[in-house]
Amino acid sequence: MKYLLTALLLFAAPAWAETGTLNLGVQRGMTYLPFIVMQKEHLVEQQAAKAGMPDLKVTYDVFSGGPAMTDGLLSSSIDVAATGIPSFVALWAKGKGKLAVRGLSSYGTLPIALVTRNPNVHTLQDFTDKDRIATPGVKTSTQSIFLRMAAEKLYGLAQVDHFDAITVGRGHPDAMAAMLGGTEIDSHFSIPPYLQIELRTPGVHVVTISDEIAGGTVSNGTIFLFARFAEENPKTVAALYEALKASVALIDADTERAAEDYLAISGEHSTVADIETLIKIPGTVYDVAPHGILTMAKFLHRTGMVAAEPNDWKEMYLPLVWDQNGS
Repeated sequence: MKYLLTALLLFAAPAWAETGTLNLGVQRGMTYLPFIVMQKEHLVEQQAAKAGMPDLKVTYDVFSGGPAMTDGLLSSSIDVAATGIPSFVALWAKGKGKLAVRGLSSYGTLPIALVTRNPNVHTLQDFTDKDRIATPGVKTSTQSIFLRMAAEKLYGLAQVDHFDAITVGRGHPDAMAAMLGGTEIDSHFSIPPYLQIELRTPGVHVVTISDEIAGGTVSNGTIFLFARFAEENPKTVAALYEALKASVALIDADTERAAEDYLAISGEHSTVADIETLIKIPGTVYDVAPHGILTMAKFLHRTGMVAAEPNDWKEMYLPLVWDQNGS
């Protein structure tokens, strides 16, 4: 009953016109393939036109990491953010009234691995204070939270910050360049395609993967926005959600076309065949269902990083995605 009431409140028809623009915050890499396909194929615009909004203007602003994207959302430079779960949970836990934040969906799970060029590091316990691990955001990114989760398992709750001192914030392209370039950054909690490029480099090897740390699948990120934006623009938000589903369906049905879209938008110097190979890597799943949200949220609450704790993942998301097999 409470979910039905929330749905009615969030999607009651407004008496004013919807926005004529939709500004999306995204990042680089294969994690964001659904957004790249949406951009290249103009899928949001197509769905908006079906809903009677043929003139919706959609922009895609690229950010280096979750903290910068969160700032963009708070400053209203973007309407919707797509980044790691920790950034979302932190805003959800603090947001009330006009600042209330809700998730829209996820956009998939990809292999996330901690890799290093240090020949002496083969387990997490082998890292010393001389090592440096790059993640998109210290303490705030999904990768940094995985490191804190690993620290809790290895050393107990009191030492959850064990790896923080050797973690540095870098966007994935810069992190890869730094690690392979022989700088003080010798390790990177990486995602495709940077992960595959790194592993082709002699001496670079995997230390651990995210599923080992979390004990199951966790979405690479989630889409979130202010609840008031969804209230005022239900057709626009629904068009975005339908466009995302259409993008995922296209990726599943035509990996060659998706790969061509990726190269066209990203500007990366690779081949269609190489990108198709990345799309088909075992463990790569593009879908809208949020996975591992409760696991991450409960950890953040348990370690004092957020004050609120959800009992159900649906508490945190808009009704559009409630029919998905989330967790």
